[in-house]
Formats: sequence, structure tokens, C-alpha cells
Amino acid sequence: MDIHLRQWRRPVLLGALLVLSGLLDGCASSRLIKNPPPPTETSVGWAASAPEGLTVEVHELIFRNSGGSWIRDANWDEYVLTITNDSQEAFEIQGIGLTSDRLPAPVENTTSREQLDARSNRTLRTLKDAGIVAGVGVVAPSAVIVAAIGTSGGMLSASSGAAAVATVGILAIPIGLIGGTSYVISRHRRDSKDKVLVDRRLSERGYGIPTQIAPQTQMTKSAFFPITPAPTRLVINYARAGGVRELSLELPGLAGLHLNAPKAKAPQTASAGLSGPVTTP
Repeated sequence: MDIHLRQWRRPVLLGALLVLSGLLDGCASSRLIKNPPPPTETSVGWAASAPEGLTVEVHELIFRNSGGSWIRDANWDEYVLTITNDSQEAFEIQGIGLTSDRLPAPVENTTSREQLDARSNRTLRTLKDAGIVAGVGVVAPSAVIVAAIGTSGGMLSASSGAAAVATVGILAIPIGLIGGTSYVISRHRRDSKDKVLVDRRLSERGYGIPTQIAPQTQMTKSAFFPITPAPTRLVINYARAGGVRELSLELPGLAGLHLNAPKAKAPQTASAGLSGPVTTP
């Protein structure tokens, strides 16, 4: 009888684990937002032109978890730019950058999710420790969580796990640990799928570098930057007729972006020289 019980315990346990994993897999929802809300900042009206006929306009601003954001907790700032070429010659956009007094060097546009993640997390750690950045935390990928917890949960090894099940019985298995581990695995699987979708979306929406702007045409796409606090200027590096030039656009309305709000001073109460309790007639 004991041998018979041992034979069916393992398949029942594995079956229950598969069912639980399937249920939890549905809980691991995608970070991509199916119907993003409209952007909060549209047609901000910032534009700059070069004498050769190149114009850049900030069309929309999309920041982490703000209007227009198509993914939760994005590790980037998205600037939707319209670049117009009114000349009779083609321009080649060789770089799009942001400058900020809070950073030692300008940050460059990229459609690489890995670079955006790494640069944003590095910047946020540095500035958060200094108490500068507000409202944007570091997003840890699920791969880090999987590495920390382990994909097996320490309970389904070939020898010790089976022996524990046979000795203690199914009811003694920590169901919470099984469920937690299953969720982490499903979360990791979901994140892996999301990475493919995000890479595709970044490539479709973003300016690849270099980018050709044909004569008498305009292009509206997004420049993706690592999360950048208090940017001051947007810089377009372009080539025309063998020479490399720079078009600079001031960003006057973003001086407080991603920064901690200044602390309000507590009102001071004047003592007026009173030495005793105040009484009213």
C-alpha cells in the first residue's frame, strides 16, 4: 500500500504544480499597454531651424507612466520629433542628443532597449543617492529575481526532493513557495516575450542613426533617451554637402523634470516676547 501511494504522489504533485503554474501565468500580465492614453504634452511649440533649411520641432513628450506611455515603468524618455527638410538636398541625421546640467556628459538617442535600461538605471542610482531624482525608481528585470530565488525553489531535485515527498507527503509541501516560484517563472517568461515586442516597437517608433531626410520632406518619429533629469537642450547633428553641422533647440519648460520638488519651509511662529500663558478676557 505504501509503495502504491509513493507511485501516485509524484504525478499528482507535478500535475497540481502545472495547473497552478498555468493559473499564475495568467496573472503575469504584459507591461505593454494595449490602449495607451493620449500624450499629456502635445504640440509644445518648441522648434529650431538651420539656415540650410533643416527644422526640428518637439511634437510630443512622453515620460514614464505619463500620458502616451505605451509600456509601464519605461526606462526612457520619449521625445516625438518632426524633422523637416525644406532644401533641395538630402540631410543625414547622424545623432540626436540631450544635455543636462545634472549629468557630466550629453545622452544620445538610441533604439536599443539594453542600452536604455543600463544607462537609465545607472543614472537613477547615482542621482537617487544624492536625493536629486524624484518619482522614478530603478526597474529590476525579472531575470535578476529568477537568479536570486532560483527556478526550482530548492524542492524538486532528482533525489532529495523525491525523498522528501515520499517521506513527508504531499500536504507538507510549501504550496506558497511552489506558487511563488511558478509566478516568478511565468513572470520571467512574460518579460522575455515583452522584450521582443518592446525591441520591435522601439525600432518602429524611433529614429535610427544615421537617418536620411530627403529633400522637401518631413519625418515624425521618436528619439529615445535614458531617463534624463532637467534637460536643457536638444541637439541634432547632421551632415550636408560633406560637412557636419549642429542644430540646437532650447528646452525651457523641462527645468524640473524628474527632480525632487523643493521642500516647503515650515511657517515660523513669532513669540512676540510672551513669557506666560495667554488669556482672553
